[in-house]
Amino acid sequence: MKYVIGTRGSRLALAQASHVRDRLKEAYPENDFEIRIIKTRGDVVTDRPLHQIGDKGVFVKEIEERILSGEVDIGVHSMKDMPARPAPGLAFARAWKREDPRDVLILREKKSLQELSSGAVIGTGSRRRELQLKRLRPDLKVAGIRGNVDTRLRKMEEQKLDGLLLAAAGLHRLGMADRITEYLEPDRMVPAPAQGVLALEIREGDEDVKRLLNALGDGETEAAVAAERGFLQRIGGDCHIPVGAVCSRMPDGRLLFRAMFGKKNGDRLAFARVCGSDPARLAEEAAERIRSELSGKVILVGAGPGDPGLITVRGRKAVRNADCIVYDRLSSPALLGEAKEDCELIYAGKADRRHTMKQEEINALLVRKSLEYEKVVRLKGGDAYVFGRGGEEGLALAECGIPFEVIPGISSCIAGPACAGIPVTHRGIASGFHVVTAHDRRDGLAEIDFKAMAGGKETCIFLMGLGKLGEIAHGLLEAGMDPKTPAAVISGATTPQQRTISAPLNRLEEEAGRANLTSPALIVVGDVAALREKLNFYDTKPLACRNYLLPGIGRRAEELAELLREQGAGADVLRVGEIEYKRVELSAERLKETDWLVFTSRNGVEGFLKNLADSGLDLRSLGSCRIASIGGKSADCLRSHGLLADLVPERWNSGALADALAKVLTGAQRVLYPKAENADGHLRERLGEVCSFAELSVYENRAMRPKGMEERKADDYDGILCTSASAASRLLEVCENREDWLRNGRFYSIGPKTTACLEKLGAGRILEAREASYEGLVDLCMTAGEKPR
Repeated sequence: MKYVIGTRGSRLALAQASHVRDRLKEAYPENDFEIRIIKTRGDVVTDRPLHQIGDKGVFVKEIEERILSGEVDIGVHSMKDMPARPAPGLAFARAWKREDPRDVLILREKKSLQELSSGAVIGTGSRRRELQLKRLRPDLKVAGIRGNVDTRLRKMEEQKLDGLLLAAAGLHRLGMADRITEYLEPDRMVPAPAQGVLALEIREGDEDVKRLLNALGDGETEAAVAAERGFLQRIGGDCHIPVGAVCSRMPDGRLLFRAMFGKKNGDRLAFARVCGSDPARLAEEAAERIRSELSGKVILVGAGPGDPGLITVRGRKAVRNADCIVYDRLSSPALLGEAKEDCELIYAGKADRRHTMKQEEINALLVRKSLEYEKVVRLKGGDAYVFGRGGEEGLALAECGIPFEVIPGISSCIAGPACAGIPVTHRGIASGFHVVTAHDRRDGLAEIDFKAMAGGKETCIFLMGLGKLGEIAHGLLEAGMDPKTPAAVISGATTPQQRTISAPLNRLEEEAGRANLTSPALIVVGDVAALREKLNFYDTKPLACRNYLLPGIGRRAEELAELLREQGAGADVLRVGEIEYKRVELSAERLKETDWLVFTSRNGVEGFLKNLADSGLDLRSLGSCRIASIGGKSADCLRSHGLLADLVPERWNSGALADALAKVLTGAQRVLYPKAENADGHLRERLGEVCSFAELSVYENRAMRPKGMEERKADDYDGILCTSASAASRLLEVCENREDWLRNGRFYSIGPKTTACLEKLGAGRILEAREASYEGLVDLCMTAGEKPR
């Protein structure tokens, strides 16, 4: 019988595969064993550290694909390079006897780690080795280095590195043990889980190959691998996280298990040392100790019913401070826009039977992320404990000893009817309400006591019930509820997509079908539904059912978003830039010689006054200066600091400001213009000939790539509100399909400069506000009419 062994093509990988082939030939001489070389992504990308190019699967994916296809029977890998669990359809054979698991130093000149001079440079591609080396010798430097053993040795000589950190096992298998300068014992440097062990991967259910390989397995190594990889599974480590584990037999027969784990950014390491006889228990005990020392806090945050303005103050603060946010489909995209730039966003949503993650996987994810970050937010639509399975997540965290807290949210069962003009209770009509979910865990109709609901006067509310609307109506009617009972279905409650239909109970399914309502939706049945005719306020707002995109710099666009929401619109804020203030030294002498200060933005005002204070000066230093402001917002900002603008043009744009200044300036006057570092030179060109004009860069408008841009399309919005030229250009730099945005987007410009930018970029439809202000943009939205559909 012929068996094909798949391996990477490096000298070490071939040495490992040859070792496997030779042992199999010796044990089963009647069979043929052939080695086949397969190139993996990890072999192709060698100029970046492993944690930057993907998970451990970069070394094995292509080989696994050949195993699954039947082209290869046995994949030979280093077990330390394997993910915590084999890929679907694959399995590992029993582990053979392991090589030396220790890490080693190869030094170019010195004889030990201790002898290395301060500032010596050691090469490694492993974050685990790097952090533990820094722990032993904080004064050393580390250089990232990738490639096979020969490549690394060559780079050490070419780059004049002082040494390399490598695995002893690989050098032993290559016959290069003589190159080792020093072995690092596990008490000094904990090896990677299963380092020195070969992973023999086969098709799941291939009993013939499994039997051949398992017969050569080693019980001692199998126990060590069970503990080390069991720890890896429990702690949730991957190649992005520095994690180590090694299990060895003590003289008294017990197992000694050592483990280490580091934060993703490497600022904290934790170690565990436990003894026992059960590998699974050792892994669990070590994971518990690590978690108790390193875990951050998980906050279960109720995001509210959909409108980003209906999250609680504490909830919004938690979102803004989070290092990682795990969110579902009912969380508003606008809330994610408030996250820090470096916050990791993970979608774990569920929609109608289409689950991105199973609940057990979400629980494990929260535990894992709590070890990577100090503040993890689980953002859930509505309230985390109202049909949100937040209780299950809390129990999973508690079981693992992870600190957590809950920030309640406004549930859609109350907010949804309220925004549709339906109070869930009303004196003389309904003194209480029932709330149930329409789905059970198998996606069938939940066990609902229709008799109890139909027999009382309480309002009946069904969440997640659109797909079961007919069954719900039938159940209530069968239980004796009056067919004429007022009822309503509310789709997209509290969002710009909110649509509500009202009908008697016996016609509710028919009317909902005619209206083509979509999930998420809730159903309200009861006499209070008849009050909608008089209490409906949501649909009467001027911008109801409209949705706008607001690309903005910093968080200022939230002010515009709030103005739009007050008029009933949806506002999706997309941060495409951030403001960074620059340090500039100001002197009283220079300010005394300045005749005019010119401000064209609030950021210019704030940046200038911050530098004024940092230079040890205050407003008294501006006594000889007159002040010009481009418009109302800048003038308001000045006023908030106790300064009044002497000049504000009638039209709030840079052209009008330049015209107004040109009328009052003389050639002898000195003008100082605090501005953005990357601002254009329009004012300098206009005023440089009529005065002594100087610019002062007090802040930088820094570009940033917003999260979730790939999920947005121009057709999703009734308008794109551009509050500056930089916001407009940055949006079109990051959008996935630029031509589609330019062709289908309806752009609302705050003023001439932004309009000119949009025209230059090629935008097809541009409307300009009469007044260059947020209020002017809102007026434009209300007078521009609806976007053609």
